[in-house]
Amino acid sequence: MQNQSIDNLKKIAGYIFAILVSLALVSCGPTTLTDPPVEQAETPPEVDHSDEVLLTTESIREAEIQIEESKTIELVQFLEATGTVSPDESRVVRVRSLARGVIEEVYVRRGDRVKKGQPLVQIDNIELGELVGQYLSQHLQLHRDETEVEVARKFWERGVELLAAQAIAKKEVELREAQFKNAQAMVDRQRAVIENTEEKLHRFGLTEEDIEILNEEHSGGHRTASHSQLKAPFPGVIIEYSVAPGEVVDPSRELMTLADLSRVWVLANVYEKDLGIVKEGQMVEVTTSPYPGRVFPGKLTYISDVLERATRTARVRCVIPNPEHLLKLEMFVTVQIPSTLRRTGVAVPEAAIQNIDGEDVVFVAGDVGHFRKVSVKTGLAADGWIEVAGLAEGTPVVSSGSFYLKSTLKRSEIEPEHGH
Repeated sequence: MQNQSIDNLKKIAGYIFAILVSLALVSCGPTTLTDPPVEQAETPPEVDHSDEVLLTTESIREAEIQIEESKTIELVQFLEATGTVSPDESRVVRVRSLARGVIEEVYVRRGDRVKKGQPLVQIDNIELGELVGQYLSQHLQLHRDETEVEVARKFWERGVELLAAQAIAKKEVELREAQFKNAQAMVDRQRAVIENTEEKLHRFGLTEEDIEILNEEHSGGHRTASHSQLKAPFPGVIIEYSVAPGEVVDPSRELMTLADLSRVWVLANVYEKDLGIVKEGQMVEVTTSPYPGRVFPGKLTYISDVLERATRTARVRCVIPNPEHLLKLEMFVTVQIPSTLRRTGVAVPEAAIQNIDGEDVVFVAGDVGHFRKVSVKTGLAADGWIEVAGLAEGTPVVSSGSFYLKSTLKRSEIEPEHGH
């Protein structure tokens, strides 16, 4: 009986051990079939920082970066044409001798600037010399005629006295009176001849004082009167020059050309399709590469009525003040002609626009040291500002220093490539 109880206890212990082993095996087994799957966390998307530039405070100061806000302004479309500088033909004189003569002295050279009244050349004027001789002969003849008038007058007056004393016939007195009047007419005619000659002398440049000197007896003035000077009629520059001492010249020969360059013409070509937006009287702006940033204002005064067949352009003329003589003859210039097209739009400083890979961009300022590239489309320009599409009014953009940001951005794109 006791042995049987012991056997029962052993069996019960065996059963308990088997259950514990099973439980242990179950707890150590795989859980994929019994446990619910664990949800995997989503990977955060990568942020594209390729359009951003981060600068230190020191870099911002060294690059002299300045920020300006975009703003809404009125914009005007400008027509741009190329042209050249020419003299104002209304202020050009081609110096010629008034008569045949010999060049004695030349006082100027090509390129010289002269003042009004400044001597240009001295000429021994052959025709003037002959005219001076005629003038002096005419004066001698006048003196003879005046003497005859005086004699005829006294002869007539004596006849009147004799007639009163009945010592002479009346017909004789009348004859003496006729002789006096005839002599007086000769004097008047000679004076008219002299006045005509004096007018010719004035055309050769002789003044009243010069002519008075000729009239002085024994003055010797007639010996130098034919040596005349051609003087500058206004201040200007000698732009052409073809004369030398000793040459014989006549009125058909151009000795030199004087131009007043304080005002010049700019001649430009406008395409046929653009003629509808230009008109005479418009104000224009002229710029040229030797003076970057300098604008020369002027006025469009002429539009040609004839188109050039080859280029389908019309020549236009602009008058430009040039008091500093900065615009030189034959200089290439650009003419900005405002059109009637006007509109308002959001604009940024022209210096803010940079071109990256064929695309116009600006750099928008964010937090301190943070700048972001933004693509824009440009439009009309006015007074250093340019219209942009893609920006709201009041957006802070980099004006000065935008090229530094462009260079920094391009460098950051190249460096990773070299790193691979």
